[in-house]
Amino acid sequence: MMSNEIKAHYASPGLSERIVQGLEAIGKSPASVDLDDLAALDEFHLRGPAATRELIEILDVGADSHVLDVGSGLGGPARRLAKATGCRVTGVDLSEDYCAVGNELTGWLGLSELVRLEPGDATRLEGFAPSSFDAAWSIHVGMNVEDKGSLYASVAHVLKPGAPFVLFDILSAGAEEPQYPTPWAATSEQSFLATADEMSAHLQRAGFSIIEIKDQTSEAVAFLDHTLDQMKGLGGPPPLGLHLILGPNFKEILAGVRRNLAEGRLAPTVIYSRKN
Repeated sequence: MMSNEIKAHYASPGLSERIVQGLEAIGKSPASVDLDDLAALDEFHLRGPAATRELIEILDVGADSHVLDVGSGLGGPARRLAKATGCRVTGVDLSEDYCAVGNELTGWLGLSELVRLEPGDATRLEGFAPSSFDAAWSIHVGMNVEDKGSLYASVAHVLKPGAPFVLFDILSAGAEEPQYPTPWAATSEQSFLATADEMSAHLQRAGFSIIEIKDQTSEAVAFLDHTLDQMKGLGGPPPLGLHLILGPNFKEILAGVRRNLAEGRLAPTVIYSRKN
């Protein structure tokens, strides 16, 4: 039942049409769009492409690699990874809407041979062979997953020994609960935050060794300040942006995340691990 609530939260009917309208507003079309045109929309995580580029460096894969994107969303990070390295990426996401639109965007960008998004539950990856992926990453996903033990055990099962697994999640900072709504949850019932220590324990029990943990709160605050100031200066959102997903309250939702960060309720964190 909770999976259905999460899917409903991310449901976005008509998103493809709204994206086309946004492209037309900036003088582009599906035939002329590029990665950066879509980044404000399809890199649905704190710090956007800048964070993705850092994660690509940490993952350190090449053209012969097959990477699993756990909770791939609209596939922006997967496409940026494939474009930068030539690797193949398979994304799994609970939202059928995101996968359908994401595969359409991938086709627009000519990357369908490298990137494929599939609807599915990342806590149950039985459709993939054991030890079949060379690397994996997960970007802003764990907040919606209550059973993190099953999630990371499932990822470990399909990764080759020694494969890197990089996470960029919003964690609990250990203080009070965040105020809602947030981009990932309308209420606390849809949100399952863990601390860095709890995440480390989940990963280690699943068979991963922790290499590095990096808090990115200050970088996230600077990113949100810049984003909110930019919208204020423009008098509203750009034609292509998160408002196409989050709806008319998107500015208040982003400001709420900024407030939660400032009050020590949230801790955006990168965790670099490897399968034992």
